[in-house]
Amino acid sequence: PTRLPRGRALFRRAVRHSPRRASQRTLQRLPRAARAAGMMGVMAKAAASAIPSKGPCNPVGPTPRTSRERHQVPEYQPTTVPTGSKLVQDFPKIVHVNVGGHRFMTTIATLRADPNSMLGRMFSGEHPVLLDSDGSFVIDRDGRHFHHVLNYLRDFSVPIGLSRVDRVELLKEVDYYGIKALYQIIGGTTVATAAMSGGGGGPWLQSLTYDLARTEAADFSMHTHSHRTYARVRHGSEYSGDWIVSSPRNLPNVEYELYDACLARDPITALNKMGAAGFRPCVDPPEVPSSSRCQTDTWEIMMYKDIIQ
Repeated sequence: PTRLPRGRALFRRAVRHSPRRASQRTLQRLPRAARAAGMMGVMAKAAASAIPSKGPCNPVGPTPRTSRERHQVPEYQPTTVPTGSKLVQDFPKIVHVNVGGHRFMTTIATLRADPNSMLGRMFSGEHPVLLDSDGSFVIDRDGRHFHHVLNYLRDFSVPIGLSRVDRVELLKEVDYYGIKALYQIIGGTTVATAAMSGGGGGPWLQSLTYDLARTEAADFSMHTHSHRTYARVRHGSEYSGDWIVSSPRNLPNVEYELYDACLARDPITALNKMGAAGFRPCVDPPEVPSSSRCQTDTWEIMMYKDIIQ
């Protein structure tokens, strides 16, 4: 600390006597403390000059919010009544329903099978309904899964083989229609566990779908990846019947005749089948063997296909 002011003075004196010739050699002659102190002074002056001399300082901006904070889950909206809906008391025995553009025909008894559900209240005159120009009852929901709802109301049939996406989408629809028994069956232990802590209903399901969407978005990439796979078209001497085969066998989207390997009995038909599945010859046009060589092992045609992932 006692040498710092003297070192800074030596640095300034050297620069003042030779302002344009303060070469690296001149600075190297100064003590190390002088050089360090001088550089510290220059850096401090540069930092001070960067600060505006007039006007208030710009306030520091807030910390950027995370994606979860920027995209809050919207407030859950319960059932709403579409504009133009009205109460209907007289329903036909055969009912035509338009669910999001998907049209269904069922009986009024099926729609009233669960009187406590939304459908039961809609088609018993307790809840307003909307009719289109041809007299069909309009439900502004996704109609892709409505047949599962009707099947359950008809004979308590439950859907099987659902993917995760289909299950979540169907849960949203069943929750809207208020069919609690079907909702618990489709939701299984996940819904039952959430219900024990006060969840499992519409707000919980909406939050769940947003969480799933965020997880998938985090894995999403704009960059696609591709790889090239190769195959041979040749005479299949190991198969009886003079077949033209592919190696390897059982290629995706290829229309085989036999054993998931035999394409045809002539090279042209075999190449056309491979081409229909997206394979292209490595040498275009390919060198097709003559008729006398087709049933021999003296030829092969290499093909490729680019697979985008």
